[in-house]
This record gives sequence, C-alpha cells and structure tokens, in this order.
Amino acid sequence: MTTSPRPRRRAQVGAFTAVTTLAAGLLSGCSMASSDTSGGKDTLTAWAWGSPATGLKATAAAFEKSHPGVTVNVQDVGNPAIWDKITAGMAAGGQGLPDVMDIGGDYMNNYLETFPDGFADLGGMGAGSLAKDFPSGLWKGGQNAKGEQYGMPFEVNTNLLYHRTDLFKRADVDIDSISTWDQMLAAGVKIKKATGANLFAVDKAASQADSANLFQMLARLEGTFFFNGKGEISLNDKGSVKALTFLKQANDKGLVTDIPQSQGTTSQMKGQSPVAIMPGASWMVGSFDSTAPEMKGKWGVRMSPAMTKGSYTASSAGGTYLTVAKSSKKQKLAYEYVKYSMATLAGQKVITKADGLFPSYEPMWDTAEFKQSNPYFGFNTNQLVIKALSQDTPPDHYTKDYPKALKVYTDAQTQVLVKGADPRSALDRAAKLLADQTGRKTVKD
Repeated sequence: MTTSPRPRRRAQVGAFTAVTTLAAGLLSGCSMASSDTSGGKDTLTAWAWGSPATGLKATAAAFEKSHPGVTVNVQDVGNPAIWDKITAGMAAGGQGLPDVMDIGGDYMNNYLETFPDGFADLGGMGAGSLAKDFPSGLWKGGQNAKGEQYGMPFEVNTNLLYHRTDLFKRADVDIDSISTWDQMLAAGVKIKKATGANLFAVDKAASQADSANLFQMLARLEGTFFFNGKGEISLNDKGSVKALTFLKQANDKGLVTDIPQSQGTTSQMKGQSPVAIMPGASWMVGSFDSTAPEMKGKWGVRMSPAMTKGSYTASSAGGTYLTVAKSSKKQKLAYEYVKYSMATLAGQKVITKADGLFPSYEPMWDTAEFKQSNPYFGFNTNQLVIKALSQDTPPDHYTKDYPKALKVYTDAQTQVLVKGADPRSALDRAAKLLADQTGRKTVKD
C-alpha cells in the first residue's frame, strides 16, 4: 500500500478568522461551567471531518472491542462547519463540546491563545513520553507558548518538489545535481531556452490565500515563518526577505507563469500550463495518478533544494491534532482513545488503512505497508516523505493573527511580482502594518 494524504481543503481563512471574531461576541455572556455531552456513562463523542472522521470511526470500533462497555461516537461535522461549532463551544466555556476534537495545525495556536482553558493538558496525562515517536516540529506545534502539550499529532504533510523529467532531459539538466534554489534558478533559464516552459507558477495577484504557499515553503527552509515562538512578527526577517527575493529574481528572469491559484495545480499536473517544477505538499503524491494519468513517466518527485547550502531540504506543509476538551468529564478515557488511535501500532494500522492519510506516528513508518513502490513515480515515495519528515525542522507558529499575516504578505507579494517593488521594503511595510493591526512586536534582525 502506498499511503499518501488525500487532498482536502482545511485552512479556510474566513473560518479561521471566525475563531477570534465569534469568540469576541460570545465570551461576555458565557458561563465557564462545562456540561457532560458524552451521551452516557461510558460513551465518548469525537468531532472530525472527511478522511480523519473515517479513520476515527475505524479506531472507535477497535477501541470498543478492547474496552468492553465503552462506546465512541465519531461525528463527521464537516469543514468548515466544525470550526464554528468548536469556537461557539469554547466561547461558552466548553458547553456543547465533544470529548475529543480533531484540530487543524493552523488552528491550534489560534485556539490556544484565544481559549487557553479550552483543552485538557495531555502532558499531565503522560503524553510527554510519546514525543520521541513523532516528528519534533509537529509535536511542538501542539504546544502552547509554555511548552504544555495539548494536541497529539494525527496526520502530517511535508513539502516536496515535483518536477517534469521530460523537460529537464530535453534541457540536458540533471535534477539530482541541484542542491540549492540558486542552482534551480540557473536550471530554469536553461529549461526555458530549450523547451519554452517556465520554471514554476504563482498566482501573482494573490486571488487566494494559498498564493503564499511557495513563499511559506521557502521561508520555512530558512527556518522562519510569519511569527516566532514568542508570537513576535518575523515576516521581514532575513530568511523571509531571502524567500521573497528569490521569487522576484525568478519573475525578473521571465521564469514565472502567472495563473490563478484555483486552477493552477490541475493544469500544471496535466501539462496544460507547462512548468518545470511544482513545489507542493506531500499529499499531492497520491493525486497525480487520478488527475493526470496520461502524464505518467513525465513527472518525478524529490526533496526540495536548500535555500542555503547545507541547510533544510524539508519544510512543514501542515497537519492535524487530536485534542481532549477540558470540559470533558471523561478526560482520562478520552486520552486513552486518543493515545490508542495516534500512538499505538494497533490503532495506527486500523486508522491508516481506513483514511489513507500519512500518519505522524513514526513507528508506523517501519511497517510493511510503507515499503511498497508507488507505480506512478516508480519508487517508494513513502520513504521520500519519511526522509523529509525525519529532518529536525522548527515548528510553525501560526498564532491567532495568521489570517492577518497572510493578507499583508500576499499584498506585499503582489507589489513585488506585479509592480516590481523591492522585497525588503515591501516586507518591512507589511510587518509594520501587521504590528499596527495586532499590537505584536517585530523581531529585530
């Protein structure tokens, strides 16, 4: 079995912003008393959506067999409806919340900052001993600013580099010889001259928040993100400036295809908008065969080059976490279910078979299911993902102001790619605007 996360939209900025705005409207009149919504003495309720819900339903049945008298009721709440329901429950002091919740990685910091008493401390129930079995950056992404553990990693994604093997071959460029993005830029010039294809595509007008994906990938390779662990703005630090400068250099050389984000991925996969590379998340591994079967043999995949020689060649592309509501009257039992589903081989084999997502639990990576070849790419892509995830990359610190950071960044990106603005100046202006909007300090370079 070749296991790859399935594509599905998770982080919708409108829903994300609602976590804060809805909370502001509800907190003033809410009691902090929690209610037992588990449905019975030995019943647990869990909320998720889509593929994660499918997987949790499978582990629920297995958990019930090993825990006689216990019932686990998994509800597929839907996305983005789940965020409104969780936010309303948090703002009401936990009333109406289930025992277990699946939380997107880009929502965790938001909830932890906005509702610091919303989740049960898993570290206090023994989760700390499990840290060694998960990618370090992802594990830390489930912590608050004090390092307390509130989320158990569920699925995980990393960024990879998809590339057109036929275009590289026609341009006589050895993809395996490229170790830095500067070298990739030079290769792009050769490929454009030999084939007419651009190096990569970007939605220059930033019609969607996902237009920032490539910048975020490059910035992560520099070990930075929009915010640091203290919640300070790092949008205009050296690594961020270097990432946007690279995009400008490629654009100035005429190597960037301008295409709306909503249609870019499919048209690139199918060769309708020919580009030499598609930097993207590891879940895409599983979508090439269904989206562009006619392009089999023309696409390859590898890890990313480094921004700086010898630095990171892997970067986070998000994930989700299982959490326990602090309002739950069955916290210990809920934690046992979370632990069984996320941190035991028995549970992981059940859940991975059901949902097809790439598990965060590293012992699963050594099982036979992860040693099979991907017929589309002709090698074991699972091992490529594992190699990327095994790098000790820093966690992403989203904070509750991530939507605002995305907006000021994408505006800056448009200024740079459409109007030729200087990357440093554009990011300095963006960081100042973000600081004015949020009251956060800006990191000193």
